[in-house]
Amino acid sequence: MSAVSNPFAPSEKQVTQKDSFDIRDELMGNDLLVTGPVKPGLSPMLEAPSETWAVSDVGAFEGIAVMGLHGGAGASTLASLLGDGASEVGQAWPISQNAWTGSAWPIPVIAVARTDHSGLATADRFVRSWANGQLTGSQLSALVLIEAGPRTSDARKKATKRLLRMVPRGTHIPWMDPWLDAPPDPARLPGRIKRIIKLLNTPTK
Repeated sequence: MSAVSNPFAPSEKQVTQKDSFDIRDELMGNDLLVTGPVKPGLSPMLEAPSETWAVSDVGAFEGIAVMGLHGGAGASTLASLLGDGASEVGQAWPISQNAWTGSAWPIPVIAVARTDHSGLATADRFVRSWANGQLTGSQLSALVLIEAGPRTSDARKKATKRLLRMVPRGTHIPWMDPWLDAPPDPARLPGRIKRIIKLLNTPTK
């Protein structure tokens, strides 16, 4: 004779604790990524910066290049979250020369900056350099803007949204206070950031 389940006992689903949590991003709403021009020359006319962005030959390279646009941008943190397929490459635009042909191999590049005044100004100069065709040889995959503090002015929110829509893919990581105490654990990230990381690891067409 089969056992009869107790209708008053909590189900297994009810007693199982959640193994993850989520956060809300007021800047992005429900969007994880926003999209813009897929290659230089498709943006509205942008004035090219007077100072040329540095370029660096990184040699033989596989995977995603994570480029910090300034010191303290968060490139090393993002590279660690992306996993073994990503490497931090410094602040110069990375290119990798094909040993057989001598031409550049198109590395996917994720650029990272903070959303303070200096970081946004540097990101603006980078985006204008890219949009005017000054950064070639590799492929800009995404721009990631990491929140610089727990509060953001309306002016910086506006600038952040504008920059994210001027590149092939743009995303924003909100302020994460626990990351000041210890490096983020990839296995214990908020659900939203896990989904962003998955999208950034997905190759662009």
